[in-house]
Amino acid sequence: MAELGPGDSVEALVERVVPGGEGLARIDGVVTLVAGALPGDRVRVLVTEVSPRLVRGTLVEVIGAGEARRPDDELCPRARDASCGGCDWPAARLENHRELKTSLVLDAFRRLAGLRPEELPEPGWRGSARNYRLRNRLHLDGGGQLGFFAPRSRVVANLEVCEIVSKALLARLPAIREHLCSLGPLEGELATLESRDGAVVLGELRLDSGYGLQTSLKVKRGPFDGFRIVDAGGHLAGSDGPSSLAIVAGGASFEVAVGSFFQGNLYLLDAFLEEIRAALRIGREDFPRREEGRSPSHAFRAVDLYAGVGFMTRPLLELAAEATGAAGCAVEVTAVEIETTSSHSLSKNLLSWSSSGLPRARAVRASAESFLSSLSSQKSSLPLSVLLADPPRAGLSPDVRKGILRLAPRHLLMVSCDPPTLARDLAILKERFAVERLTLLDLFPQTHHVETIALLTRRKVG
Repeated sequence: MAELGPGDSVEALVERVVPGGEGLARIDGVVTLVAGALPGDRVRVLVTEVSPRLVRGTLVEVIGAGEARRPDDELCPRARDASCGGCDWPAARLENHRELKTSLVLDAFRRLAGLRPEELPEPGWRGSARNYRLRNRLHLDGGGQLGFFAPRSRVVANLEVCEIVSKALLARLPAIREHLCSLGPLEGELATLESRDGAVVLGELRLDSGYGLQTSLKVKRGPFDGFRIVDAGGHLAGSDGPSSLAIVAGGASFEVAVGSFFQGNLYLLDAFLEEIRAALRIGREDFPRREEGRSPSHAFRAVDLYAGVGFMTRPLLELAAEATGAAGCAVEVTAVEIETTSSHSLSKNLLSWSSSGLPRARAVRASAESFLSSLSSQKSSLPLSVLLADPPRAGLSPDVRKGILRLAPRHLLMVSCDPPTLARDLAILKERFAVERLTLLDLFPQTHHVETIALLTRRKVG
């Protein structure tokens, strides 16, 4: 490679995108990663890092656009001037998301899990429109700026136009900003939760350390339908109105608190649940069957290991109800959640669904690691029918992977928003499990992130 150093400007042709969302080009044969560059783009790059095997740079100019790139005049103004970091693929055409994101997942599986495309089922796809966010985390600074951070910065980009937050929230933002400023100079994070039609918007302001409310100040909901303020220690400083709402998805109602985790794409909630149901239905062939005059040989046991408010526990309970009807067998469904607010919503949802006729699930407030450890130590001859795992972006911990391998459920349903960590987990789990079904959901348009649903089936020994 010719002498090249930070600050140099070079031209490059982008070949593809890689996990992490950067465009991959080559300069004198050396891999060069450029944030914001898309396949087919000819770009001018400002070099920021150089090593013998890798160059990194920032996108300065698109000299020639590839077919995946939107025209500049279609872009969000904040994407054109690069002032907002709310999304990292604002220039990618929605119709190209399937190809781009499928390549990210398959590349991660090939490099990190040793799984070639021909060893995998054909990935399914569910796309989404823009302005999709049901939940948001916006930053508030002491000057009253409210929005996402600027790229690679802690500076708040005031949110006035956007292609990812809902149009309903955008319409309320001026009043929300004014309301927050009326509380005094505060800094923190504003969490929002909306009904699917945008008619109800809840807010929770989580104050940064060193900021607090005047003791004489009474919290008012203002333009929110319910509003609360939580201090840096997690204590409630004040509230007005409800802090949770019922969200209907896939024919089921979920009680969701503004501070709890819930899937964030308002357009794909129904499709998400249907994909989970479709994957779980594949396992129905393993239902215990009642022979005439005899009880079924074993019970239906299932665990949702990172349950949240029960979004994916609900399809597990529906499957358990089918198992009861098919074989008259006992069912045992356990939902595990460690976070306090989500655990509280989970318990309420399980009780509500039980009263409507679904089997009663057991809610356990614990970490996935401690729950699996306790489950492994129990003396039970009953096999685990299904284990569902939707871990945080960091993926499964080593202890969780070991626990899953010890328990060896017949079916393991993995849900992940990060292809590299999912691939890392599959590299270990593939010795015991085979990938039977694979679906990608575009839960995060305008970004390189993608939700992957992978149904794994336990391999037969011998």
